[in-house]
Amino acid sequence: MRYLITILLLAGFSAGWCSSKDLYFSGRYDRVQFVKFVQDVEQKTGAAFFYKIEWVADIVVSFQGDSVLLTDVLDLVLEGTDLDYYIDSGNNVFILKDITLVEQLSDFSNETGRDEPAEILSDGVTYTEQKYINGRKTGMVETLEVGGESAGNPQSSAIIHGKLTDNENGEPLIGATIYIEELERGAITDVDGHFTLLLVPGRYSVEFSSLGMKKARYFLLVHNSGRLDLSMEKEVIPISEVVVKADRYHNVKGLQMGFERITIKSIKEIPVVMGEKDLLKVAQMLPGIQTVGEGTSGFNVRGSPSDQNMFYINRIPVYNTSHLFGFFSSFSPDIVRDFSLYKSNIPVKYGGRLASYFDISTRQGNRKKFTARGGISPITGHLAVEGPIKKDHTSFIISGRSTYSDWILRRLEDPDLRNSNASFNDFAGGINLEPDESNFLKIFGYHSSDNFSLAETNDYKYATSGASMNWNHRYTNRLSSDLSAVFSRYRFTTINKAEPVTSYKHGFQIDHYEVRADYNWMPGKKHSFPFGASMIYYRLDRGIVEPWGNESLRKRNSFGKENGIEGVLYMADEFKILPTLTLSAGFRYSFYGFMGPGRVFHYYSDAPRSENMISDTLSFNAGDIIKFYSGPEFRMALNAGTGPFSSVKVSYNRIRQYLFMLSNTIAISPTDQWKLCDYHIRPPHATQYSVGYYKDYPDVGINTSVEAYYKVINDVVEYKDGINFLSGPEVERLILQGKQTAYGLELMVKKNAGKLNGWVSYSYSKSTILVDGLNSWEKINFGKRYAANYDKPHTLNVVSNFRFNRRISFSANMVYSSGRPVTYPVSVYYLDNKEILNYSLRNKYRLPDYFRLDFSINLEGNLKSKKLAHSYWMFNIYNLTGRKNAYSVYFRTENGQINGYKMSIFGTQLFTISWNFRFGNYASE
Repeated sequence: MRYLITILLLAGFSAGWCSSKDLYFSGRYDRVQFVKFVQDVEQKTGAAFFYKIEWVADIVVSFQGDSVLLTDVLDLVLEGTDLDYYIDSGNNVFILKDITLVEQLSDFSNETGRDEPAEILSDGVTYTEQKYINGRKTGMVETLEVGGESAGNPQSSAIIHGKLTDNENGEPLIGATIYIEELERGAITDVDGHFTLLLVPGRYSVEFSSLGMKKARYFLLVHNSGRLDLSMEKEVIPISEVVVKADRYHNVKGLQMGFERITIKSIKEIPVVMGEKDLLKVAQMLPGIQTVGEGTSGFNVRGSPSDQNMFYINRIPVYNTSHLFGFFSSFSPDIVRDFSLYKSNIPVKYGGRLASYFDISTRQGNRKKFTARGGISPITGHLAVEGPIKKDHTSFIISGRSTYSDWILRRLEDPDLRNSNASFNDFAGGINLEPDESNFLKIFGYHSSDNFSLAETNDYKYATSGASMNWNHRYTNRLSSDLSAVFSRYRFTTINKAEPVTSYKHGFQIDHYEVRADYNWMPGKKHSFPFGASMIYYRLDRGIVEPWGNESLRKRNSFGKENGIEGVLYMADEFKILPTLTLSAGFRYSFYGFMGPGRVFHYYSDAPRSENMISDTLSFNAGDIIKFYSGPEFRMALNAGTGPFSSVKVSYNRIRQYLFMLSNTIAISPTDQWKLCDYHIRPPHATQYSVGYYKDYPDVGINTSVEAYYKVINDVVEYKDGINFLSGPEVERLILQGKQTAYGLELMVKKNAGKLNGWVSYSYSKSTILVDGLNSWEKINFGKRYAANYDKPHTLNVVSNFRFNRRISFSANMVYSSGRPVTYPVSVYYLDNKEILNYSLRNKYRLPDYFRLDFSINLEGNLKSKKLAHSYWMFNIYNLTGRKNAYSVYFRTENGQINGYKMSIFGTQLFTISWNFRFGNYASE
């Protein structure tokens, strides 16, 4: 027999010094790779091999024999190489390189001159292992055991459940990684800090890592299925190193595409307007995410309208995420822990929105002690209190934020603004209970509200309230569930007093009731099988437009109420086809019923939909299904490893959406109404294809990615020219449905460590719409394709942080984007001596390009380890260059001429200072 051997690299090893059992096997191998040979031997002998794939990548085994002794085969295979092997009493086979074992090392010293104690094994024999990681000697490595040897008969596979927490406050560590070096794979903790690993019993090298925590390296000795909980210590970051985000393995190894995760810690030093930490403002700096202008709410993700995004905070859907029309997000920085953004390869359990999902997670409260945090900025004050109800068992957290912004309005020159009032507040709180290892219960509540009066012209009031209850339960080692019940309500009231004869009042409310059951089953070591179901009940009160004031001649108009029910069944499977090829496939079936009571008009088919073209009227009782829609939604993702630090990913997504937003404005405003799909309005559905290349440079802490996407949305809702949604309740007379096409390229370079860190992102995107019916009244833009309102082809964002020392850091942002499309008047004509503007084709022109530079200084308090509280100051300069970026362009007729004007939101530098505190020292959370 002949063996062709080339040795690369080996993982760590640990085992007792004792005699092994004789292992015999039979087989025939003709130029078989060493990895395949080992897999076959493991099945035949029950042995477990441990080695580094790089070291054995080129070993080819060729031999045949019956009842061959394993040690004889290994002697021949490894002959002439720098590899050796060791077999312990548990039939664990360790392929060794540069590791020497001796039975007794009673006086071993490392290079520092300190004695290194020998590990005492259960059989009384001792040894010491010197382990080298990235060129650094780490000395002894502790062994963690799961499923004690007395826990029953050995299993062919073992399921390990566990939880990672912060040892200071008991908070779960979200997005922490558990990495098995020998297998080059691992797991990531969920929002509750839980993780699951499926391993063959044996010994492994494992690394635990999380943002701001010391990396923990252990040997993991797996006997049977069991539980592994670990508390991690905070890392005191040296001056030469600043960690922004710990995602060493996710970028390349994970299946997710178009995925971003941001923590409150990672945005602490990023310059923001008004000195307020704002997670959603930072999200705008990520590739593929845009807004239509400064001081606006809502996002446009990969060329889609804002109503195609879904926001959840602890499972509660939020239909308006802004305060003061978009200057602030409605989530207090004190309670938010992080958020995950999905804009491609959306997990199969999510649906109902075509563009993206923002999944916001909150702090669960300190399980160790009572503490608080808060701060003040020029216009807001915020505070959060948390602590244990029962130590290490049950915790609570309560947060609140309010504004005192009227003092700024009183100092403005504009008399309308000087006589205005603005206020907002938000409150949130939660209780988290973990009675045992198999159950975890979370109860959470949320409320935000805004009041704004613009002089004597407009009054706005809008609010969001919600509550959720979530129960995680583990039935067996292989099956777990996540059950939740959710309620959310968004409502607004607006009073328009600009013209006394047309003054009116209008209110709106949408209620969202949801129950869902998400299960995860692990049938085998290569499969993860999530499945579940959900049901949503929508109840809309579209309100009544009624006259306001004694002089108003406005006609009273009722928009009625709507009811709808949306259901989902889904399942998926993730499995490893090859060591470097992983596939995830999911199937989701959604259905929707538009429900009575209600009235439906039929129109003549050869005429536009209008009051004069009604051919019939249908009436429905409460509970009747007026219209039913349903269809499959497929999800697929593939990760192909192209090297230890690179991979190629592809994904396919199909999604349906059953409600949309009615809006007369480019940006989302509190007066925008949500509307259910109905008898006439079909649900939009999208198909998206994505492909990407991902490359990590671990030596310098850099992650890179390039993603391309192509998306088609059918039955997208577009609005006719000059429509007014308050003119009547029959929306089918005001809109048309067409086809939207969006495609683009997204590049990201992110530096995670070092004094200088941050990211650079660039996006190229195009989004166009075609509404071309058979008749002239079924066309928009004469049936020609036009740019979507939010089409901004080029976007470049730079986020940088430089830590001068532990107390002083500097940050800067640079934002550039193309101007959004607009429709301009191009000529004037007269009819009966009345001047009438003639406009260009829809969105033919663009606003000027946008550019902004921000700068901030972060000053920490002293670094004493024993102190009651720690605080820090933030000095921000927003729009450092004072550029007057155009939010919109409007026109006025002056002296017989039409003149255009540019309106800017922030046309000058904006200086702010804020102070924040928390109980404890610099490193406390």
